[in-house]
Amino acid sequence: MPKVLFAPPARAFVEQEILYLRDRSPAAAIAFRAGIAHLGRQLARFPQSGFLRQDIPLGGIYRIVLGDYRVDYELAGDDVLVLLIRHGRQAEPGLPLDDDADYEAP
Repeated sequence: MPKVLFAPPARAFVEQEILYLRDRSPAAAIAFRAGIAHLGRQLARFPQSGFLRQDIPLGGIYRIVLGDYRVDYELAGDDVLVLLIRHGRQAEPGLPLDDDADYEAP
């Protein structure tokens, strides 16, 4: 069975979100932690259960929805690497824009 690993940005988000939720609703923090644990078990059993993202230039990135959260991950050999977790209301991370105007249409 593959291992599910969390990249530093994903791990940091989980830790910060638990602290944020714990201050506002301990029950929500417990539910979020349980959801992340469930997601880990699901990805270990079914690594391709998310959908393959076609909207970004990088290939091989999957997305799975966990309630209000979006989780991006990739298959790394026999393991699953969770790259990024964000709340659905947060802006989609994007590539930096080039400040040079010669690539934009007039």
